[in-house]
Amino acid sequence: MQPRTFVSAMVLFVTMALCAVTIIAVYGVAGAAEGSDDNRAALATAATSAVLVCMFLVWWSLERYMLRPQRRLARNARARVESRSTENSIALPASHAVADLAEAFEELGNALKQARDESEAVAKRATAEVDEQKAWLETILQGLREGVLVCNRQHRLLLYNRSALNILGNPESIGLGRSVLELISGAALKHTLARLEHRYESGVSAPGDLTAPFVCSRANAQGLFHGRMALIDDGHGRISGYLVTLEDISAQVNRMAQREAVYRALSRDLRGVVANLRAAAEALGHPDMSAAERSSFDRVVLDESNRLSRYIDELAEHISPDEAGAWPLADVYLADLIRCLEERLADTPDLQITLVGQPLWIYGDSLTLLQALECLVRNIHAQSGATKIVVETLLSDRRVYVDMRWRGPAISAAELNSWLEQPCGEVSFGGQRLIDALERHGCEPWSYADERSAEAVLRLPLLAPERPQFQAPDSAPLPARPEFYDFKLMHDLSTDHQFASRPLNQLRCVVFDCEMTGLDPDGGDEIISIAGVRVVNRRVLTGETFNRIIDPGRSIPPASVRFHGLTDEDVRGQPPIEQVLPEFKQFAGDDVLVAHNAAFDMKFLAAKEKSSGVRFDNPVLDTLLLSVLLDGEEEDHSLDNLCQRYSVTMSGRHTALGDTLATAELLVRLFERLEARGYKTFGEVTKASHMAAELRHRSAAVSAQQSGFA
Repeated sequence: MQPRTFVSAMVLFVTMALCAVTIIAVYGVAGAAEGSDDNRAALATAATSAVLVCMFLVWWSLERYMLRPQRRLARNARARVESRSTENSIALPASHAVADLAEAFEELGNALKQARDESEAVAKRATAEVDEQKAWLETILQGLREGVLVCNRQHRLLLYNRSALNILGNPESIGLGRSVLELISGAALKHTLARLEHRYESGVSAPGDLTAPFVCSRANAQGLFHGRMALIDDGHGRISGYLVTLEDISAQVNRMAQREAVYRALSRDLRGVVANLRAAAEALGHPDMSAAERSSFDRVVLDESNRLSRYIDELAEHISPDEAGAWPLADVYLADLIRCLEERLADTPDLQITLVGQPLWIYGDSLTLLQALECLVRNIHAQSGATKIVVETLLSDRRVYVDMRWRGPAISAAELNSWLEQPCGEVSFGGQRLIDALERHGCEPWSYADERSAEAVLRLPLLAPERPQFQAPDSAPLPARPEFYDFKLMHDLSTDHQFASRPLNQLRCVVFDCEMTGLDPDGGDEIISIAGVRVVNRRVLTGETFNRIIDPGRSIPPASVRFHGLTDEDVRGQPPIEQVLPEFKQFAGDDVLVAHNAAFDMKFLAAKEKSSGVRFDNPVLDTLLLSVLLDGEEEDHSLDNLCQRYSVTMSGRHTALGDTLATAELLVRLFERLEARGYKTFGEVTKASHMAAELRHRSAAVSAQQSGFA
């Protein structure tokens, strides 16, 4: 039983007992005087009233000077125990009767603080070397020209450097815990990861020796990047993530496209012009030609010469003196490609691909080759109805032949040429055709009928690899890489389950705050500033912030300027809310939105969803309700008071960014206390905070009714 309930019950019981004793005493002892009325009822009433008044004063004194300070001491003590902060102050009313208890609590709190400080000092000394190595690593990463991304198996970002921001652009979409698939095309990334994992599962190489290049674009199909992926294991033989380096090759690819256009012009377009000129020149040498015929051939020579001149001028404009750069190619193991091809053909279960003979290495772009093989296999299946296709590699002097065999007729040259003009691959590669993918590898396929085996064959002559095809089995393995850094962030930052079951320490949150022209969105008040900061794994990522000033399209009242300091001059020329809200939504993604008194800020956001074309359907947490859940209604739950209680330093109060950073630090402290109370998942916290909000709403309604009756 709570002390307040116990004391109230005891006071009520004693009061009733005293009232009963008083009445009995008055009626049993005091008799009526002779010749006067019986005054025992009046005496009993007066005595009972006196007892009630005395007991009320006793109860009020106990509540005011003992029970209320005791409850506040208990709440502050729990806050110290549940929060990692050692600076929580014990604030008591000016007058109280628990001085000894408060002094004992203060001494106990100081002892706890000293013990925690000693533990932190030991931990700091133990991790000093790791911190130094981390500083070196961060310096190296920030100095690299290539973009560096480290992801877990769920493709969530664990680390990135500044070059990645510059290469990928759109910093609102980049953040720890966010999906890398929102940044770059997933097809190349997933294919390369699957190919490396197949190699690792086959036991050929250790994770540290497995790297592979790939070509990808941004998720919106803009730009082109040359990437390289390396697997990361968790030290127990399991792949826990991967590292990707990126280099922008858009300019090189554009130059390569120009060279390809020049090649096509030289090898195809100009060939017809030269043939016409040769034919006309040969005809002009005929001795029996009439003047009219000679004049006609002269016009042909002139017209074709002019065409040739125009072609040459156009080619000169397209040819760049800088001939550096080419499509990035690397050694690819055919067995990995065939295994990935089987996965891509899973939607055609009746089609079987079988690799026979010794798998060989080839030289090329893995994803482009995979897309070309898939395109050819599907065409063979559709054309001939073959359900079993055998793939075999043959080694020639300068090429590696990849033969696809099936029972059925060979592919005619006309049919094969029509296949070459078909689209091949994702839109991120600029709508490439099958012929583009094959010409990139110097491959001119042909089909023939193998009379010996009664099979049709489609042969792909591909480039030979840079590595030797075969390696002696007794060759010494390469030495292991030295371990120079322990990525503790490699553990999953989040799961793909529903939010309700997501642990608090794995939540990705965006804490935000808005400043407005006033307090009434329905009355025309507008947002003039919005800021946000990301909180991942209970860490406030001050490097991942969003801060925008907005032109509200109306004047700012002086009463509002007094709070946030933004004037009409400050917002003039700033972007409108219809431009800023989509950017903020992109920054927030699907993370949990957190604010202090969140319903107020969310009401302003909801009012602008339609005009901005975005919808904020993210889960929402309110730090005010979390504080009510922990400490009840007796405490002051304003942001200023909470920051003071939890020793959160506030800078820039009543600015969107200042309030956001303070609320984010407060959220971390509240999460610590919630976990200490036994709240482990997001669903448990939201359910409990919603109940606290409902109780708070009902309490406010009852108070309003009582004041109305009064």
